[in-house]
Amino acid sequence: MRTIVPATHSTLRLRLAALLLGLVAFDVVAVVTAYVLVHIAYGLLPMFGLPVGASFWTQGFHLVSLRPAVLAGTPLVLAFQFVFGYRVTLREATDGPDLPEASEPETTRERFTAIKHERTATQLRERVTRLAQTVDMSTPDVRVIDSTTPNSYAASRPGERTLFVTTALVDQLDGDELDAVLAHELAHLKNGDSFVMTAAAFLPIVSARATRWLRTTLETSVYTHWFFDGETSRNAISAAYFYLPLVAFAFLAMPFTAALYLASTACYRLLSRVREYAADAGGAAICGSPAALASALETVTDDRRPDADIRTAETGVRELCVVPYTITDETPDPPAGRAERIAHRWHTVTEQILPGSHPDVDDRIAALRGRQSDLDQRS
Repeated sequence: MRTIVPATHSTLRLRLAALLLGLVAFDVVAVVTAYVLVHIAYGLLPMFGLPVGASFWTQGFHLVSLRPAVLAGTPLVLAFQFVFGYRVTLREATDGPDLPEASEPETTRERFTAIKHERTATQLRERVTRLAQTVDMSTPDVRVIDSTTPNSYAASRPGERTLFVTTALVDQLDGDELDAVLAHELAHLKNGDSFVMTAAAFLPIVSARATRWLRTTLETSVYTHWFFDGETSRNAISAAYFYLPLVAFAFLAMPFTAALYLASTACYRLLSRVREYAADAGGAAICGSPAALASALETVTDDRRPDADIRTAETGVRELCVVPYTITDETPDPPAGRAERIAHRWHTVTEQILPGSHPDVDDRIAALRGRQSDLDQRS
């Protein structure tokens, strides 16, 4: 039975501990951000005619000091991530339900597609089971995603582990190369970093959604829709009294949610970069062929345009994938209106500022080639 080199176990434990520390670090940032936003909301209460917020700057922050808020809030956020991060990540990947459960096929074509997907999933489960047995680990659930992009990723939480593979990956890879990619994902699960990364995806996804919600509030507000080229609902005028403090909160809160997104995404991507080399090495040890994994990476990145793919990929799932490409086939519409243009510009700038989600593929391939050369010399 083939196993991961014993000498790497202590290194993996240290790496996992470092990942957990990184996760806790930006959980603290999340708690501080929530602490400030609550006080901002408290300070806006006089706009509703309530006097309780009048002492915002003088007494508000003394109601609950920051230290106990951080000490109590950080474990709660961490627990919330581990409980709900798995579902949030899968929902973000499939743009719908928690898990990509297919609805009942209605047409003949859909029936044939469902049958093909089930056959593919069955074949993949057999491969994954065989590979998992080599490292004495239980077989994760295997799901097939209909996508023209060759990719795979693994997500997990206690008691639930799922390995996702796109149809394009199965079409492009076979034999040892497909085994190597599946082994790479099993290495993530075996090392424990898949569990940490699934939880770590929670804050970037939630902070991005919060920022989008605040932007939508400004777009649809009776006070600011003219600037953002947005539209107001029929009830907007009558609700103007309510919208005013909401708009004020959106203006004040958006910089904080945006900062939280940048901080949590930066940490998330740095964690992603750290784990890829370890998963490549672990996957090569599981399948027994570093050259097969190197060849698979070359195949799935051949004739791809990483910059374009990265710009259209949403943070959350891309960092979990074997290569940093989006797994959805939807082409984003060109930005229409000032709000969408500002959002598009924000996304472009943040992608230039934030670290990449994966090490350079050529560097990974070179490291795998070196491992294969060492194996050949020892044999």
